[in-house]
Amino acid sequence: MSILLDALRHRVNSYLPRLEMDYTENDGEYLLTRGSAAVVLYLSEFDGHVYLDFHGAIAHNIQLNPENELSLYKTLLSWNVADVFGKFALVDDQVILKYRMLADDLNFDSFGFVVDSVLEYADSLDEMVATLANGQRHIDATTV
Repeated sequence: MSILLDALRHRVNSYLPRLEMDYTENDGEYLLTRGSAAVVLYLSEFDGHVYLDFHGAIAHNIQLNPENELSLYKTLLSWNVADVFGKFALVDDQVILKYRMLADDLNFDSFGFVVDSVLEYADSLDEMVATLANGQRHIDATTV
């Protein structure tokens, strides 16, 4: 692990308890939860910069059929173009939300704002996407 990534991990470990939210850490990955949604926070490094990478499964165990498949794809494509988070994908039987933030100069206020925004967004979308795709929200899925 580089010095930059280690410094970012130290900042994240000091910031998360101050947010007063539900989270668990496992080997440098953080599972953040709000409402019925869950988002994994990864720390990464590329070309001398460090990043916060958020990866949330918006819907699990989806069952596509001809009626809902086109609607789901159109919805995800429109979100990818119009949305600030801009990365939605269908991976296996899950709809995934991804967001990456440059964290070279990360401070508590920026961290808190982004974590709150990503979690709120994931929580606001999961029921709609699960219904649209005949799937389950994170909280309802038996296996993730």
